[in-house]
Amino acid sequence: MLFEILRGDLAARIGRISTRHGTVETPAYVPVIHPVKQTIPAHEIREIGFDLVITNAYITMKSYGQEAVHRGIHDIIKYDGAIMTDSGGYQVLEYGKVDVTPPDMAAFERGIRTDFAIPLDRPTGLGMSYKQAESYVKHTLRVSRETLGRHGGDDSNQIWVGPIQGSEHPKLVTRSTKSLTRMGYKMLALGSPVEFMESYEYRLLAEMIITAKRHIPHSVPLHLFGAGHTLTIPLAVALGCDTFDSASYILYARQNRYISEDGTRRLDELEYFPCCCPTCSKYTPAEMLQADLEERTRQLALHNLYAIKLEVDKTKQSIHEGRLWEYLLKKARTHPKLYEAITSIITTDDVRDAFHTGTAQFKQKAVFLYSHEDQYRPEVAAYHRTARRFRAKGKSIVVVTPETKSKPAYLSREYREAYRHDYDGDGDDNVDNSSIQFCQYNPVLGIIPIEISDLYPAAHHVTAVRPYNPELHVEFAETWDRFFAKNNFEEVRYYKNDEFIGHFVERLDGIRKRYLPDK
Repeated sequence: MLFEILRGDLAARIGRISTRHGTVETPAYVPVIHPVKQTIPAHEIREIGFDLVITNAYITMKSYGQEAVHRGIHDIIKYDGAIMTDSGGYQVLEYGKVDVTPPDMAAFERGIRTDFAIPLDRPTGLGMSYKQAESYVKHTLRVSRETLGRHGGDDSNQIWVGPIQGSEHPKLVTRSTKSLTRMGYKMLALGSPVEFMESYEYRLLAEMIITAKRHIPHSVPLHLFGAGHTLTIPLAVALGCDTFDSASYILYARQNRYISEDGTRRLDELEYFPCCCPTCSKYTPAEMLQADLEERTRQLALHNLYAIKLEVDKTKQSIHEGRLWEYLLKKARTHPKLYEAITSIITTDDVRDAFHTGTAQFKQKAVFLYSHEDQYRPEVAAYHRTARRFRAKGKSIVVVTPETKSKPAYLSREYREAYRHDYDGDGDDNVDNSSIQFCQYNPVLGIIPIEISDLYPAAHHVTAVRPYNPELHVEFAETWDRFFAKNNFEEVRYYKNDEFIGHFVERLDGIRKRYLPDK
């Protein structure tokens, strides 16, 4: 398998996976297609723009038997793009077991010539005890090792996908991920998040992804089972999921549920369709409700597919523009539980390291800073690290003023006026300021020494963080403390009416504090 990474932002990647049936661009939503009953024919799903679908090998085996081996899965479901097959793990999760052995299922998947094959695993559901989950993980790893050893040779022309299990137990997710990586799987899949999302446990979902990604090589793509809602797609992608499948488009349609960018609504709650896809352009909600069940289900399913694809494309465009952070935080505010999850994980070391590694240090566009959460943005964090290393050699006085509107700061009128100020009080406007360190500050970016005020993003941002609450800006506090610990200033000067910076000046011991003349 060739996985080519074209562009990245945070831990997300726009990439290409090469298969026997074409190239799949990631991140990609993978619609679930029933191998027998297709409300939306596979060729229509292909026409909408989905280059990879997933179908159930177990149901295919039970419905077609050896006929499927003779015809191949592409002919069975009438789809000419890349196909992934679930070996029956979902049925195991739902019913406890299936009447086929893992070796037989693996041979069947190879026989039907699927592009992405998954061993017959034993999924660990939400709420399962550690002991039981551990036994399921051991079983899955044993099956995965045997399957890859028998069918994973280079001559197979298939991509075998290693199933990561462990659910909410981090140690088991870690063990599963490490073991599958050592076995040599070229792609991994994380299960089973459906129950997490149905119970709005977005934080648990995020933590499970984070745990797995920590042990996955950068060149190995990650699939996420059962995740296909517009709310969770940006989060999953930002954390490093490359593909993700779901039957939500059809399952919701059967329940008269309409997917939108900020959630799911019942059809009878809608007066207008907030969409212009072919379905929403053809019908009003009232007309849709009057349609017969089969047509209503079909049209809702089509709309749901368009809504999900739009969300994926918006996320990909955000990656392309280097604005995935902004889009992720915007998306967080569509649901309180999602906001809780995102704003809690962005402060963790694992996520911050992953986001920093995948984010370009310099970008063509300015960053937008909206709130204190942006202090954890990778580009901002990189600037904090630079400021914490800054040495003001030979400087005994530090002048700290609010950030100027024009940037970089050393070209601003405010800086020129500050530089001409009579700091020693002798009436000479042409004093030698070589002993003075001029700094500006931004509550999100931290302290900005004038010498590095042109460094990205200090001179490339738009800030809307007002009013300032010092207690929320923990990164500013850390940078402030390190900056003063590293430099031997004898005096700090600032504006008396600047309550934000005054809060931090009070933290300084053994240094004179003087006010600048009022602005």
